[in-house]
Amino acid sequence: MSMAPTGPLYLLRHGETIWNRAKRLQGHKDTPLTLRGVQQAEAMGKALARELDGMTPALFFASPLGRTRQTAAIIADSIGHDPETIVFDDRLKEVTFGIWDGLNIEQLRADHSETWQRRLDDKWRFVPPGGESYMQVADRVGDFLTYLPAQRPLVVVAHGAHNRVFRGLWRGLEPAEFLALDEPQDGFYRLNPVGFEDFIQA
Repeated sequence: MSMAPTGPLYLLRHGETIWNRAKRLQGHKDTPLTLRGVQQAEAMGKALARELDGMTPALFFASPLGRTRQTAAIIADSIGHDPETIVFDDRLKEVTFGIWDGLNIEQLRADHSETWQRRLDDKWRFVPPGGESYMQVADRVGDFLTYLPAQRPLVVVAHGAHNRVFRGLWRGLEPAEFLALDEPQDGFYRLNPVGFEDFIQA
């Protein structure tokens, strides 16, 4: 990875959305933040401002999906960063579950039981109908990391499953370990140097 250890990268997830609360798979579909989600974004912004202690991010990246745009704008305001300079990158999008986007687990078990079980048997490689596997997500996250600018600090606002893959690659974990990582919305991770991370409670 082309990065100099001169400062951290901060990796954040969007705040709670309507479909998070309803336990639906969101993928590339979108629902807005709940009130709790807005409050989570504000709390993460304040915690990040304390972390930065007056520093300005060299670059601020975010997924282009609506829930991350909303969260990133709140965080940018909190740290005094111009929201219009946020760089939206398709490689930071959440994993898509294809035709399953928008469904909850009960619906999947009832209507897609066989294919759902195949996913449970091999989450890393399984490709949902019209969707993508975690392994495919790792390819695009890996590409993002390979060409990551050397300037620091950096801020990245993305998604739960995506961030597990991001952190797994950063830490050099095995794929099975990626999937066991958490997806917090009440804090974020400081990644620096490569291979290490610290959780920052919001």
